[in-house]
Amino acid sequence: MLPGTLCDARIFTAQKRSLRGKANVICASYSGMKDRTQWLQNCLARLPDKFYVAGFSLGGLLALELLRMAKQRVLGIALIASNAQSANSKAQRRSAMLRRLWLERGPSIVAKHVKPAYFHHEAERRQHQRLVFAMALQTPQRSAFEEFAWAAKRPDGLQTLREFEGSVLVVSGQQDSLCPRFLQQEMLTAQPRIQWREIARCGHFVPLEAPAALGNALFHWLVNDKQLTAATFNP
Repeated sequence: MLPGTLCDARIFTAQKRSLRGKANVICASYSGMKDRTQWLQNCLARLPDKFYVAGFSLGGLLALELLRMAKQRVLGIALIASNAQSANSKAQRRSAMLRRLWLERGPSIVAKHVKPAYFHHEAERRQHQRLVFAMALQTPQRSAFEEFAWAAKRPDGLQTLREFEGSVLVVSGQQDSLCPRFLQQEMLTAQPRIQWREIARCGHFVPLEAPAALGNALFHWLVNDKQLTAATFNP
C-alpha cells in the first residue's frame, strides 16, 4: 500500500485493520526516498514474486510506475483517489509552488495550504487535521521534494492500464476536487474491466473520510480475484 503526498502508513490504519488476518499488508514509507527510481527498485527487491499494489493519490501514480516496471509480477492494482494522466503544466506549477512554500515557510504551512480543500466537509477536516499535520511534519524535506517532482514529471499511465491483464480497482470520492469524476471515467475508458467504486459525500482523503467503505472495496476486490492464492489471502 502506497500513501499519498506527505503521508505515511498511518493513512491506511483502518484498512490494515479490516484486512488483518486475511492479507499480508505491507505499507511503504517514503521517508528514505532520495531517488524515485532507486526507491521503486528497492520496493521490488523486497516484495514477493507476485503481489497486489494499492496506491492513494500520489501512491496511485507510483503504483502505476511499479506496474510499468514489473508488469509480470503485479496481480492487481488499486487506484484510490488517484488518476493515470501524465503531468501537465498545471501539475508542474503546483509542484513548484509546494516546493517554494516548503523552503520559505516549512511543511506545516504546506499542509495548511493544501490539505483543507481535500476534505468534503469541514467536520472531517477538523477530525483528521492533527494526523494530516503530523504526517507532513515528519516527512523529510528531500523525500517531500521527490514526491513533488514525481507529480510534476509522471508519464502517462493510461496505456499501462490498457495493456494490463490483471485486476484493477478504482475507488474515488464523489466530491473529490483534486481527482474528479472525469479522471476516473478516463481510466474506465482506457480499461473497461476496471471495478469502479465511487463513494458519496467523500472528498479526496478517501482512506480517512470513508475508511470502512474503502476497506470493504479492497476486501471484495481481493476475495473475488481468481488469480489470488491461499498463500497471499485467506478469506
